[in-house]
Amino acid sequence: MIRPFSIVSVDKLTKVYGGRAAIDAVSFTITKGEVVGFVGLNGAGKSTTINSLLGFLRPSSGVIELFGKRVLPENAHNSHKKLGFASGDMSLFTNLTGKQYFDFVAHRYHLKNMSKCNDLVTRFEPDLDKKIGTLSRGNKQKIALIAAFMASPELVILDEPSSGLDPLMQQLFIELIRSEREAGTTIFMSSHYLNEVIDVCSRILLIRDGKLIKDIPSAELMNDGGKLVHITTHHEILPPKDAKDIEKNQIEGGFELTFTYKATAAKLQQWLGGVTQLIDLTISDHTIEAAFDDLYELETGEVNHA
Repeated sequence: MIRPFSIVSVDKLTKVYGGRAAIDAVSFTITKGEVVGFVGLNGAGKSTTINSLLGFLRPSSGVIELFGKRVLPENAHNSHKKLGFASGDMSLFTNLTGKQYFDFVAHRYHLKNMSKCNDLVTRFEPDLDKKIGTLSRGNKQKIALIAAFMASPELVILDEPSSGLDPLMQQLFIELIRSEREAGTTIFMSSHYLNEVIDVCSRILLIRDGKLIKDIPSAELMNDGGKLVHITTHHEILPPKDAKDIEKNQIEGGFELTFTYKATAAKLQQWLGGVTQLIDLTISDHTIEAAFDDLYELETGEVNHA
C-alpha cells in the first residue's frame, strides 16, 4: 500500500529490455526527511531505477509517485520543479560557463536568492569562469552537485554523486549531505562508496540483478560488523566455534590467530578466559564493507567480489 505522506513511492516497478528485466517488481517508499542509500554491484539496476524515478524511462509496469503524484515521461517535468538531481556522469551544457549554468538553473527554479548557491560555491570552489566542456571531471561534478542543491529542493536524487571527486571533496560532499539531512531535505542516493552511504543514510536498499533484496537500517548494518580479534600466544590455540574469516600464522616465538566474531561479547570473554600463554591481544570493530559482503552473501548465496 502506498502511504500518502511518502515523498517517493515505488510499487512493483519493472523495466524490461529485450526480454530481460533490468529491474523486477521493485517496491519501496521514502518519507519526508529520510536519507536513503541505494547500493548494489554494477549492473544491479540502480541507474535504471533512478532514471525511471526521474521520468527519463517509461516503466514496463508498476507505479512511481513523487510528492503523491504519478510520474511518467510526459509529465515528469512537473515533479522536476521540486527536486534536484546529480549523477556521476551527468551531461551539462558544455558551452556555458559554470556561472552561466547556475544562472540557467536559477531561472528554471524561479530562484531569486542566490545565497545558498554562493555558499556552496565557497565550500566546493569550482572553476566558474571556464566553459564546462573544458573542465576536469571533478570540477564538472562540483557544478552538478551545487546545481542539485542550490534551490533547496524538497527531494534530491543522486546517482553515484561523488564519483570523480578527490578525497577532500568527497568529505565535503558528506558534510553537505549531513547538513541537508539536518535541514529536513529528503535524499535518495546510490553510491559505490559504502562508507559514504553508511555515514549519512538512515536506511540502505540492497539491489541485486534488478530485485530489491534488502531494506535495512544503517545502524543494523554497522552492528552486523562484529569484532575483529587478533591474538598472539606462545602456543597454537583453536579459535572459538563461532569464529569466521580465520587466519593462522606461526611467528618467531609463538602463533598469531585472527578471526571475525559476531556472537555475544560474553561468549568471546568466556573463550578468552581459557587462553593461556597470551602474548598480545587486539579487539577492534570489523569493517562495514565486510559486514555488507556477509549480508550480500547471506541474501544471494554469492560472494561480493566488487
